[in-house]
Amino acid sequence: MDQHHAYAKSMPARGHNTTLSFSPSEPQELPCYFQELEFLFASSGVTDDADKKALGIRYVDYNTSEQWLLLAEYEASGIDPTTQTVIPYSYQDWKTAVISLYPGADNATKYSMADLDQVTGEAGRADIKTISQFAAYYRKFYQITKWLVDSS
Repeated sequence: MDQHHAYAKSMPARGHNTTLSFSPSEPQELPCYFQELEFLFASSGVTDDADKKALGIRYVDYNTSEQWLLLAEYEASGIDPTTQTVIPYSYQDWKTAVISLYPGADNATKYSMADLDQVTGEAGRADIKTISQFAAYYRKFYQITKWLVDSS
């Protein structure tokens, strides 16, 4: 990425308090990370796929950025194994590859019965005494069950 692009100043600096972030321990937040990143691209005028990929790794921790850099789709192009022709890798190709690294980051595998079991089990062991504690449990329970019912 050429640091002399006009958008370089309009994108937040790494580590700034307004910077977006992603934690690999919370894979369900990855779509939100990319949504916010793409909002920044649009508002900053970033259109080049290589620049988008470089900026995409700018806001994650070192280990995550290394993993994302190693994806074949991070490169500008690759070789189609069937036709042996050069194929370009777009930002969307790379984003899809990144999301595939995190079960639970896509809508197809967002929640499972194990997630529901965990939430209900924790609630059963918890000493819920206030309406606020119950409401927190109910919101999580509803979120998981609504998704499971709608996706079945």
